[in-house]
Amino acid sequence: MKKLKLILFLFSITTAVFAQDAPAPVLSLSPEHPNPGDEVTITYNAANGPLANAMYVNGVVYTFDNFKWRADDITLKAAGDKKWETKMKLSNHASFINCVFKSDTIVDRGVKFPNGYMFAQVPGSYTGWGILRSRAFQNEVPNVVHDSAYIADQVGLMWINYELQYHPESRKKIFYYGLKLKQLTSGKDEGVAIKKELRGLLADPNLDNTTQYDIQKTLFLLENPADKVFTDSVQKVLVTKYPYGVLARDRQIQKVFSETDFKTKVKLFTDFEKNFPQNKFEDVYTDYESLFYDKMVKSIVYGYIVNNKDYDYALNSVKRVSFGNLLDYHWHLVSIPFDRDHEGTEKANIDTLKKYADIFMAELENRLTFVPKMYAGKLSLKEWQEQALQMLAREYFTYAKLAEKTKNYDVEEKYLAKIKPLFGYNDATYNEVYIRMLLRKGQTADAKNYMALAAKQNQVTPEILASLKELYLKDGGAIAGFEAYLESLKSLSNIEEHKKKVISELINLPIAGFDLESSKGGRVKLADQKGKIVVLDFWAMWCGPCKNAMPGMKMAVDKYKKDENVKFYFVDTMEYIKDYKEQTQAFIKEKGFDFNVLYDGKNPKTGKMDAAYEQYAKAFKFSGIPEKMIIDANGKLRWMSNGYFGSPSELVDEISIVVEHLKAEKK
Repeated sequence: MKKLKLILFLFSITTAVFAQDAPAPVLSLSPEHPNPGDEVTITYNAANGPLANAMYVNGVVYTFDNFKWRADDITLKAAGDKKWETKMKLSNHASFINCVFKSDTIVDRGVKFPNGYMFAQVPGSYTGWGILRSRAFQNEVPNVVHDSAYIADQVGLMWINYELQYHPESRKKIFYYGLKLKQLTSGKDEGVAIKKELRGLLADPNLDNTTQYDIQKTLFLLENPADKVFTDSVQKVLVTKYPYGVLARDRQIQKVFSETDFKTKVKLFTDFEKNFPQNKFEDVYTDYESLFYDKMVKSIVYGYIVNNKDYDYALNSVKRVSFGNLLDYHWHLVSIPFDRDHEGTEKANIDTLKKYADIFMAELENRLTFVPKMYAGKLSLKEWQEQALQMLAREYFTYAKLAEKTKNYDVEEKYLAKIKPLFGYNDATYNEVYIRMLLRKGQTADAKNYMALAAKQNQVTPEILASLKELYLKDGGAIAGFEAYLESLKSLSNIEEHKKKVISELINLPIAGFDLESSKGGRVKLADQKGKIVVLDFWAMWCGPCKNAMPGMKMAVDKYKKDENVKFYFVDTMEYIKDYKEQTQAFIKEKGFDFNVLYDGKNPKTGKMDAAYEQYAKAFKFSGIPEKMIIDANGKLRWMSNGYFGSPSELVDEISIVVEHLKAEKK
């Protein structure tokens, strides 16, 4: 009878909590009072919310199940009157569920009250409802409630006390939440209560991983220096009673990570993997693991590569390492060498890169079939896949380019399609590869339409322009009208916004001269350029972004090739190899760039080949290359730009905006 009264009391709370002032409940379940494990119909009433006019609705159900969160995707079907429905089977220990509904980028997570439902008869119900809305735990629970739904710490503690009152058996599962909220609400040292609770817990001989870690987290609530003896004693008990437990594992992670001798580190890591197998710790993710585990593994993997030239260890470890480390493998062992090979910085064996990429990519794809433990309960599978796509996009693009180079065109097309929602039209390099694929497949009309949209976003390369020009001429366009045609494709609002931004960056500063050797013979002095607009581009053979920017600079050079009053000089700086001049000339010739390269002079202070660069870097407070500088006809520095942001057409427009502005000033 007492239990029945409790259930009825709780249902009255849920009615008050979830339907206070709304004309109709946002969330309802059928049957009306289900039990864990039941199949239920979830009905979402969107009439008065942000999804009232949605064409489709999907979402995520976050369940507090046996004191752990889980997240499940749902797809709803229209049920009339702006209502949406779906069926799902509740988990066997569900004590509380919270629903977030979505359509495109619009999300309904509730406002003051989340879209939740409490199963009062189940241990954890009060706790789930309380901690979901407590800021104190926002990094430990699904971060899905509206800002206005957060409650005061005192209210959160009230819900924990309800849990203890009606489900006293929950104590071992919720002590950390209660003690933390008690500490926050009392405003005083709660060391006595904390110590009493922990002493009672330590008497239990069978603490699971979660409880062990909750004890570790609770120890951090003891802020008084006098509590250190107690903290040390508790940690000693944990390590002694659980030599292969959570705290022992944390300490071993730190020990392996900190070890400087590589052979010793390998031995420690081998023992660590034997004593602390990952499958025994899938239910807990500690701060130490978050901070040091991946770094520990990378120090071993890359130690083998650096010390022993052994890449097999990395290849053989793919099943055991994290998603983040797999990404790092692909980036360092595939993407970087591939990009350096493409830039002409360092030759790579493409067959070897493909071998590595195939192994890493197969496992990365496998990791998309389940949510990693660091996101367990916080992201649904679909949410994880969406987040992972953002993380994978760069590596997917490398994999597509590698597939193109090795003539695996089906693979190339597959991976270009995966990242098209992220890169399509808005990334010049991606656009070039994608258009090349369309043209190779004979999809000329699609390629032309794609080029037009890429041009509208000002994300085109010289190769794209050449292809667009060829199609334009084939369609009967006059060669003299191509530039006007190209300009007609661009967005006028984007052009004006870009122009306004570049003009706002103009400066007017005196600049010291230089006297540098030219690749075309003789020397070039800045003092001799009076009356001319001078564009300087500081670069180096070892600088990938510098080389990536050169197609755009070539477009600018070609645009002003017949204008004797605009001069481009490419200052090769900070080189450190003896034959850099020969290598520079070979690179320029290979790429077909007709550039006037100037070789930076020797710095009398350091002996490095960076005399002009260092002088300007100090005077104008910049660092790094590529560095663009434009000097007006009066010998004043008028514009600077550091780095390269990926669009050749955007770069040539920037140069052109400044040059044309300076020409107009002169008139």
